[in-house]
Amino acid sequence: GQSVLGNEAVLRTTAGDIHIKLYPDDVPRTIENFCTHSRNGYYDDVIFHRVIKGFMIQTGDPRGDGTGGESIWGGEFEAGFGGVLR
Repeated sequence: GQSVLGNEAVLRTTAGDIHIKLYPDDVPRTIENFCTHSRNGYYDDVIFHRVIKGFMIQTGDPRGDGTGGESIWGGEFEAGFGGVLR
């Protein structure tokens, strides 16, 4: 069947929940990859491998070292950032 792309997600962390907005109309492949991996448990117990206090946090790397993981298609893909997300 066809997968449903969400408009929001909740990251459950040991420090509390983080609510994030998703943009499936602007970056559908990125959101499809994120939603599919999330539903399949790919991100379960993954650490925040980059933390810059007062600025940003980064997670999603299964190795926890910032080198990246694998897409649901098995390789890299064009994220297609543009429009309001630039």
